[in-house]
Amino acid sequence: MTKTKERKEKQEVIAWNPPIDWIKQRIEEAGTTIGSVYFNKRKDNVLRKMCYRLHVTEPSIAIKPKGAKTTQVCKKCGLKSGECKSGNYKTVIVGKNRKLIDSNNDQITVLDTNKIVRDKKGKIIGRGAWRCVPLDKVVRISNQGKVYIINRF
Repeated sequence: MTKTKERKEKQEVIAWNPPIDWIKQRIEEAGTTIGSVYFNKRKDNVLRKMCYRLHVTEPSIAIKPKGAKTTQVCKKCGLKSGECKSGNYKTVIVGKNRKLIDSNNDQITVLDTNKIVRDKKGKIIGRGAWRCVPLDKVVRISNQGKVYIINRF
């Protein structure tokens, strides 16, 4: 009796100078599963290989990335809620929004599943850290059985 192994071939797609929106869509195709991305770091152009997850809201190890804060201000005078006593307030965004920062810098923030997190004694307590992937430096994306190889000239 012979055993045969069925091997699923990965589908490879080669893209030449794709737009940044296309690269972002391919990264987001992973959904809630783990994907892989290779990119050159902006700082020193070194190749980084990283596994990532999207749509993580409350990780137990990594601290949630900071986003915009909101505050209450008066609709008439513009003072903060404690300074004005009219009681007619509106919510205003203070600070920078994470999505706005990502879109301005052509990057996407993901949870890096490769990063090992240790406690003060050096014991491994889990994995995960927030990282930004520069979309203009991505070389290879792999998720859900598809591999996208990006070539630039």
